[in-house]
Amino acid sequence: MEKSGQVLFGEQGFALPERLDLKRGEIVKVAGSFGFAQLDDEEKTQVFIPGRYFMGAMTGEQVLLRTRPGRVGMSLEGEVVQVIPDPDGAFVGVLHLSGDSCFVVLDCMPKTEIKVRRSTLGEAKDGDKVLVKLVVRGRKHFGHIAAIERVFGDSGRAKFCADAILHQNHIKLNFEPETLQEAAQVFERGVCPDDFAGREDLRDWVICTIDSKETKDIDDAISLQKTADGYQLGVHIADVSHYVRPDTALDSEAFERGTSVYYANSVVPMLPKELSNGVCSLNPDEDRLALSCIAQLDEQGRIKDYRFAKTIIRSRKKCAYSEVNALLDGTASPDIVEAYAQVIDSLQLMGQLAQILEDNRFARGAMNIESNESKIIMDEEGDPVDIVVRDRGASEKAIEELMLIANECAANLGRKNKLPFVYRVHEDPDGIKLETLRTILKAFGYPYTDIKAGVPTKKLAEILDLSRGRPEQILIHKMVLRSMAKAKYSEQPLGHYSLSLDDYAHFTSPIRRYPDLSIHRIITDFLSGVPASEIRARYDDFVVDSSAHSTQCEINAMMAERDCDDAYKAQYMQQFIGQDMPGIVSGVAPYGFYVQLENSCEGLVRLATIEGSDYELVDDIKLVDHAGGKTISIGDPITVKTTNTNVSLGQVDFALA
Repeated sequence: MEKSGQVLFGEQGFALPERLDLKRGEIVKVAGSFGFAQLDDEEKTQVFIPGRYFMGAMTGEQVLLRTRPGRVGMSLEGEVVQVIPDPDGAFVGVLHLSGDSCFVVLDCMPKTEIKVRRSTLGEAKDGDKVLVKLVVRGRKHFGHIAAIERVFGDSGRAKFCADAILHQNHIKLNFEPETLQEAAQVFERGVCPDDFAGREDLRDWVICTIDSKETKDIDDAISLQKTADGYQLGVHIADVSHYVRPDTALDSEAFERGTSVYYANSVVPMLPKELSNGVCSLNPDEDRLALSCIAQLDEQGRIKDYRFAKTIIRSRKKCAYSEVNALLDGTASPDIVEAYAQVIDSLQLMGQLAQILEDNRFARGAMNIESNESKIIMDEEGDPVDIVVRDRGASEKAIEELMLIANECAANLGRKNKLPFVYRVHEDPDGIKLETLRTILKAFGYPYTDIKAGVPTKKLAEILDLSRGRPEQILIHKMVLRSMAKAKYSEQPLGHYSLSLDDYAHFTSPIRRYPDLSIHRIITDFLSGVPASEIRARYDDFVVDSSAHSTQCEINAMMAERDCDDAYKAQYMQQFIGQDMPGIVSGVAPYGFYVQLENSCEGLVRLATIEGSDYELVDDIKLVDHAGGKTISIGDPITVKTTNTNVSLGQVDFALA
């Protein structure tokens, strides 16, 4: 109990931390001579810790703190009284070997050197990315000694840094043996006629999938027909719940992972490839089990009715986004037209309906926040050779619109029938965060300075539209995004603010998202006639756990994906050191400003590199040089040159050209 921080032992014997007025928190930053902890309170209070009061605590470690009123500009100052080390805790960093010197600089503490025991080096080389554990703890950081647990590889190559990032975020590359054994059994059995009992046979429907050419885990297919008074839309989703049953190793590990992780051109799947790329994937010309949402829409694209059914489907064609885009804009070659003959009418109809649905979405006030998504192109060795902005054509947007319909119907089914359910929710913006947005809007003369808590989605959508094409567009879109709550999973049907929908869930990707798999099970039981009382008994606690855990898994995956992509971008930018490149100012800070290049790579221009300047941050939107009179604002076009890259930390440094 002493080691876990539940009690403290001193000259007077044992005592509870709260009796000694100590607070528990986590070290969130170590910056050489000082750092910060975050308390375990509702406000997540930040505490400034001078370096002499750290007791050798490391970033990410739990500590007990004695706090006192801080100096000017700091609410609290603290002193670490006890470190509560994680027995399984390990740290990732870069190994440095020079003469008698042997130390590691940790990613989480880049200004601190930790000595490494030479007997643990093995084949590790200078500059390698390594995983270390502390084997000796000093009362100061310089007193720690670490042992190398694993060598990832050269820290100058993003693929090794990505492995370290995944490990650091507890994302497992390999599945447990029992999980793989169950997956092999499912794959060996395949899709059998015995599985067809009780299912609607839709194999004569014109059904196709639309994905990138590289996609192997195909979990959604569509069908579309014109009716006398509108459209019949079919969204057919791989019936993963048929194969991944509760109380199995497959389900246990899928729940633990929560989501597939996508970075660069790689994927860490939620399910073994025997399922994700095999028996569950809706491959063309193969019988597949599906859970289908069949919706009747009127001519204006409004949902009139819908139903869900367990089905058998057979996709006619694996369509590629790029080729469908060419079909929709009339630039397709005769070969493409011929190859798509079976489904071309459905695709043309899809393009028409998708435009109607998009118009409806914007008319009801849904927001369209623009951002540049990177596409990283790799060579055979796993190194980046090009980075471009990912293009979203008509077919990508169309599929999104059709999936929104199925997701809305699924959530409506759950809410209307009072089923325990996992909803995708997005709550109203926080009033305090909207104050910052009001300040920005006022600075740019926008006529929306009265926005406050409860602001309609449509008003924020109007602000986004007004900013398009203007120099401040990047800033306005970024600040609107920051003002909003984070989307999450919940057992409560709270609606989705940015989509302006009362009903929303994630139904369409059970191969790669556990919440989708969760509601597939619930819908299946509902369709099978399981009494509502029994469904509640089975799932009331489950949906609470699934919602909370899946939200955390999503956050974790997004952070890992971002950090991995940043490492690849830093490696790619090494070849451009010294070259002038055009970009746009994408952010400002007291220490410098960020620039985003046309290829979506972003780097920092440090004010310290601009000689003879005296820049000050004004209103969080611009830097004003009191020496030269220049102003640098978010959205300004600017030319910079790359001066340095740090692949291990995913950082790129720029200087003014």
